[in-house]
Amino acid sequence: MWISLFGFSLVPLACAVLMMLLIRRGRNRDDENGPGGRRRTLIFGPLTAALAGILPCPAATREKLSRFLRHAGHYHRHALIEFLALRNALVAGWVLLVATALVVITDPGDEQVFPFILGGLAVAVVLYTLPRLFLEVIGHNRVQRIEESLPDALDMATMCMSGGMPLQSALVRVSDEMQSIHPDLAFELRVVGRQMEAASLDKAVSQFAARIEAPEVQSLAAILGQTERQGAGVAAAFELFADNVRLNRRQRAEEAGNKTAIKLLFPLVFCLAPPVYLMLLAPAAMELTDFVRRERQPGGALSASAESVAPLLPDTSSRQPRPPVARPAPPHGP
Repeated sequence: MWISLFGFSLVPLACAVLMMLLIRRGRNRDDENGPGGRRRTLIFGPLTAALAGILPCPAATREKLSRFLRHAGHYHRHALIEFLALRNALVAGWVLLVATALVVITDPGDEQVFPFILGGLAVAVVLYTLPRLFLEVIGHNRVQRIEESLPDALDMATMCMSGGMPLQSALVRVSDEMQSIHPDLAFELRVVGRQMEAASLDKAVSQFAARIEAPEVQSLAAILGQTERQGAGVAAAFELFADNVRLNRRQRAEEAGNKTAIKLLFPLVFCLAPPVYLMLLAPAAMELTDFVRRERQPGGALSASAESVAPLLPDTSSRQPRPPVARPAPPHGP
């Protein structure tokens, strides 16, 4: 019985790991975004839309999931439907598995049926919320990696344009060079270059800022849009923006370093101060305990014999003061 329950509990973990791998696999690749690129088929084929509609999903939740998918690099037009189909299939499969296990493992009138059902519902709730949390973490990490690698890419683009290379060719060159170091930013730069072919620089960087939704990327989009409207040099704007990004990053690092002293105060008080006080006061407490134990023994200052002898001692506090002795007056001379 317990072996069956243990094996049964490993099923949701395996399903969650499988779904995480499928979420990572669902990112767009270069062969899907280029001109004439192949289209990836849906993960469940024609049943994807039906599985996505099993559980209700409000419009606000759909908008949040779409934003998380964009942050994580899922630009497929059916990415939201695939995610909902994966999550609903995972929850529905788990519910069917719990129902089958109730029929096969348990007996009618068994006392373990109710805890078994509660455990199954709890696991179903976890399987429903875990994919969204995992997707949000992936998107946040990807946006952070793009923000950290943006100044290096701008410096490389500035060097390429200073050598006479146009902006579109510079972006392609930078994306090729950064593919092994910063693959996320390299993919975004290729998308920006292809959007520049179809539209303009302002439109391409605006779409880039809408996909990433990072303050630094939005500032870059505003600067490039203003530079294109004014007809100024893009290389100078790239160089100035890269310096500002590094300065802001240095200021944030200094701010975090200044906050560290305050954050370390709580571990110091609650974790380090008690052992220090214990080390300082423990010897005195041990000496006081030994003194009390030693003096309570027979013959000690705190023993019962010492308390019984104390009333037998003469009480000098109740004695009356003696009258002063009169001294004879000294004889007077002739």
